[in-house]
Amino acid sequence: MPIESKDIWLQHITTGQSFLLISHVSPDGDTIGSVLGLRLALLSIGKKVSIVCDGEIPSGMRFLTGSAAYLKPDQVTSSYDTAIAVDVSSPELLGDAISLFEKASVQMVIDHHATNPGFGEICWIRRGEAACCQIVYDALRELGIKLTSEIAECLLLGLSTDTGHFQYSNTTAVTMETAADLVESGADIAKVTRYLYRSQPMKRVRLIKAVYQKMRFSCNGKIGLVELSREDMEQAGCTSADLDGLVNLPLEIEGVRFAFLASEREKGIKISLRAMEPDTVNDIAVQFGGGGHAQAAGCTLRGMSLQDAAEQVLKVLEAKI
Repeated sequence: MPIESKDIWLQHITTGQSFLLISHVSPDGDTIGSVLGLRLALLSIGKKVSIVCDGEIPSGMRFLTGSAAYLKPDQVTSSYDTAIAVDVSSPELLGDAISLFEKASVQMVIDHHATNPGFGEICWIRRGEAACCQIVYDALRELGIKLTSEIAECLLLGLSTDTGHFQYSNTTAVTMETAADLVESGADIAKVTRYLYRSQPMKRVRLIKAVYQKMRFSCNGKIGLVELSREDMEQAGCTSADLDGLVNLPLEIEGVRFAFLASEREKGIKISLRAMEPDTVNDIAVQFGGGGHAQAAGCTLRGMSLQDAAEQVLKVLEAKI
């Protein structure tokens, strides 16, 4: 049976010697920032650390220290005694890294998703927390590990992306206090903001144009959706790593309560879902084998076309409205 215990989780960080940190597929800022910050912290106390992700790191996040150290699942050759799923709401979201997780002597989870079933042996899950980076920050403080400017910058990035740069309702006084301490520890908030929100490569501009061109609506404008094929991404010169955040574009239009982006991937159709409060989409994602937060969730549909996958999700959302 899984053990959900902060104290046991922290104790094993102290006693463990070699760690494999795993980000979820289609990685976002929170899983990347959490993994990179935790990696630097563990290295600073003499641990052996590898990091892996079955997916591409968005170009706007590659400035973070250690981002080049990410391995693909088939590139992991070094041994490790402990695997940690970081910001991963279900084992399916480990992708091809699931076998690496399962073969570890100790399997751990650190996460904040409400839908996480606690799939590791030792779990630290604070369901509903603003970001996994907040939990990693608390872990490092409890362990007495010094926050360098590089660690602080990683954690600030994840905190920023999962709170909409401190604009979403999950932003609390504690979130702001943590951000302040990260800046005090040397995180350059101007640099993080520039890379995340103030600098777009031309290929992503072409992709944004395609998103607006393909955007359509249902239920009298209450649902906004976009379908992107691999051909659409190739024409823009982009990959799936460039899709981060684009699902929010339909939600910015007045009257839209739900938005989703269906994108064609090698292993199926990735569905990214968003909702305006008080509406929720994690219940929708769970119906299709996914999960996530109340207003931000996702799933992958396999064995069907892009159009069929989009229509299935649309029907469920229309029924909900």
